[in-house]
Amino acid sequence: MYAIGIDRGASYSRISVFDSSFNEIKSYNFITDSLENFVKETNNFIKKINAEKVPVVISSKGAMTRKEIKDYIIQNLSDKINLKTVISDAEGAHRAAFNEDDGFLIIIGTGSVLIYKKEGKYLIEGGKNPIDGDPGSGKWIGIKYLKGINKTYIDLKDQLIASYTSEVINKAKNEKDKLCLDILNESYMELSKLISQALFKFKNINKLKIALIGGLSNDEYFRNGLSNYVNQNIKNIDISFFIPENTIQKASALYAIQLDKNNK
Repeated sequence: MYAIGIDRGASYSRISVFDSSFNEIKSYNFITDSLENFVKETNNFIKKINAEKVPVVISSKGAMTRKEIKDYIIQNLSDKINLKTVISDAEGAHRAAFNEDDGFLIIIGTGSVLIYKKEGKYLIEGGKNPIDGDPGSGKWIGIKYLKGINKTYIDLKDQLIASYTSEVINKAKNEKDKLCLDILNESYMELSKLISQALFKFKNINKLKIALIGGLSNDEYFRNGLSNYVNQNIKNIDISFFIPENTIQKASALYAIQLDKNNK
């Protein structure tokens, strides 16, 4: 065992253990719940595989905007495992797509956020997690759909609400259902706004490759719809999308090794 990368995402947390060739040799996934449960599950798994000395980086949802999340994880795990640092899942995703280079990345899962680098700093658009979900996200789509079919969602967990996106996409694709087509078009519009807001901070961009990550980005119909909308509505820039080859866990593990070497 050489390094461990952890992705504490909105719906699931994923732990990956890599060997010296960066092949994944062990993994463990569990539902993202409270921070207390995350710490417990992480510590128990690493202890179970006798990897307490293996360098670890955790990419956690909310760590960029809520300092208390990073502080809690560090305070409760740093004396139990070889934790190098805690970064946001947005930064982890950006590293998966671009290593440490600049670039635009949109995470579209239960939540949605655009992360990019400017002058060496990670910046974000969106990702504020309002009560009706980040505009354009899986939760946002699910709520729009459930409202549209007069189905209650108040007592449903975010992950379950977001799971309705597959029904929305299937009905839009196969039945040309107007409600679902309209919801997806609104989603594309909201995600396009994130790109436009970020572009205001740059000059002379003629071509842009945007990385996509998260559950919705894996759906070809959704991805193509987003690409078409963005290129029709953001003028004078050639915009294309791609799916990063690396996972957040692998990017986090690579960063763990980098930090471990820097500390020696």
